[in-house]
Amino acid sequence: MLFRTTMLAAAVALALPVLAEEAPIFIADQIVVTPTRVPQKLSDTLAATTVLTRADIEASSAIDLPTLLQGLPGVEISRTGVFGSQTVIRLRGAESDQTLVLVDGLRVNSISTGFAAIEHLSLGDLDRIEIVRGNVSSVYGADAIGGVVRIFTRQGRGVVRPHLNIGVGTMDFYNIHAGIGGEIKPGLRFDVSVGQTQGGGFSSVKKSYATDDFTIDPYDSYAPVDADKDTSRNTHFNFRLSQQINDNLSWGLTARQNRADVNLDGTTSNHAGQDLGAYSAYLEGRPSQNWFSRLTFGRSTDGLDSDLDGAPIDRYRTQIDQILWENTYSMGRHLFRFGVEAQDQQLDSSEDFNKSRRRAVSAFGGVGVRLGDHEVDLSVRRDQYSDFGGHTTGRAAYGYSITPALKIHASVGTAFRAPSFNDLYLDYPPYYYANPNLKSERAQSRELGLNYAFNGQFVQAILFMSETRDMIGYVPAVFDGDWNLVSPATTANIDRARNHGLELAWNGKLAGLNARASFTAQNPEDATTGLSLLRRAQRYGGFGLSDRIGKLGWNAEVVASGPHPDVHVTEFTRVNVPGYATLNLSGDYFIGKDWKLTGRVINVLDAEYSLVHGYATPGRSFRLELSCTPK
Repeated sequence: MLFRTTMLAAAVALALPVLAEEAPIFIADQIVVTPTRVPQKLSDTLAATTVLTRADIEASSAIDLPTLLQGLPGVEISRTGVFGSQTVIRLRGAESDQTLVLVDGLRVNSISTGFAAIEHLSLGDLDRIEIVRGNVSSVYGADAIGGVVRIFTRQGRGVVRPHLNIGVGTMDFYNIHAGIGGEIKPGLRFDVSVGQTQGGGFSSVKKSYATDDFTIDPYDSYAPVDADKDTSRNTHFNFRLSQQINDNLSWGLTARQNRADVNLDGTTSNHAGQDLGAYSAYLEGRPSQNWFSRLTFGRSTDGLDSDLDGAPIDRYRTQIDQILWENTYSMGRHLFRFGVEAQDQQLDSSEDFNKSRRRAVSAFGGVGVRLGDHEVDLSVRRDQYSDFGGHTTGRAAYGYSITPALKIHASVGTAFRAPSFNDLYLDYPPYYYANPNLKSERAQSRELGLNYAFNGQFVQAILFMSETRDMIGYVPAVFDGDWNLVSPATTANIDRARNHGLELAWNGKLAGLNARASFTAQNPEDATTGLSLLRRAQRYGGFGLSDRIGKLGWNAEVVASGPHPDVHVTEFTRVNVPGYATLNLSGDYFIGKDWKLTGRVINVLDAEYSLVHGYATPGRSFRLELSCTPK
């Protein structure tokens, strides 16, 4: 059944980098659902896709989701300081608000800023992550110009059993996560977990920019007091419940809540509290033998409050109510997809917004046809917004299996980004007024790819090209010679961007060891000026080796990036941030049947580097963790 196949997607294990306690399924045989919403093998997809499972999360040296994703093909991370500070993800050189993030199927991108607060999604709650690089607006709608990051939280399987993780380390790190999940009775499954993580232990802003001449330097945004230790604390709760009523019908509930408290550096705000939530109910089943249908109701929330020494500064409350009905109808080897989606987006803020609510209604469809060694996938979607109008997107992909192990594929597609509430409605009179007449950003993309899967080796090679038009840019205010305001600042559809490049990903064996590697070469640039886009490197990647001998396992990984352009943190001029390479090591030992002790050394060589100019990153740090995961 398609339902059972979909559930398999959350259960298989991926060796990237692998320290799985059980024999892993060959990566090319992994089941993914994100590229088309329909389960298929990773090697059969006609889109560039990366998968991380629970085994990968546990084996990594990551403290949070951004560091877990850093170094994957086509993925770049920008962070302004310690764990929990503002972090954005970019796929294939697209802007942060051009990457769509879904958690258990719900959109979690803020409607004020346009991007998702991925820094606060606790790793302890996550079961699986699928990343599709390249535009999939024809499947998921707005904001998927760069791609989609789809996150699945834990769900219970098998006998009811607990899971526990306790960790301590340098840089004020500690972590505790406890939960229990499994199958209460045939068909009725649950998982519930709670936890808290803290990290930081260093100043977010580099101390050289928090200087004693603060009072006389008009460009200096940081005072000497900002050269202190910053920490962030994240408290989280996650719950899932599902029941298989019979072979043709099931239902489920999900609930997730995160509370983050983050110490900041700056003279206008030095603390932020953020509450993230997502709640959904779904009903899915098979109305007929060939027809699978799923109906989802959900709400995602994002509340952000900032203050300066306890005095309130800003308040933003995002709420998105969502309804999604998605269907698949099979005819032999051919699949037809169709569905509708509706969103009610609301914003409550202490700032002056001209409008605080809008609605969107969407309809989508697609078809996947297989004729011998040939495969064609077509998709189209129409999104209609109540404030700025509608947009139609489409994608056509073709694949040909040269041999059972080797497939070549190509695609063309269009995508768009919906203007955020900040773009359309945020005013700071008299010096800045948003533009309610903005159009959506529009993009076109082309890909040519190769999948090779044989004898434990899986290789993906993708050539890609994209161009984005009508990008929303900032138009500065104009003053006369006496500094009287002539015209206020605003936003407008004035920019164009383009990117082309190559992505390589490999998983396999090297000298008997589990190995994985990724490399991305790209040229993201402003199509008008020819300047490279900010905070994007032209070369980056990662490499990992791991092995297990009985009760003992180890993992080594390198993440590296070339230089990237940025804006100077205090002078606001264009600068170049040097490249970097970091080495992370970890080892674990089973001290009992279900108990494991893990030690990690992060940034072994104590490399000093920045992801955003002027902001620090962790130096060498150590962690020791005790975990219990009954099998």
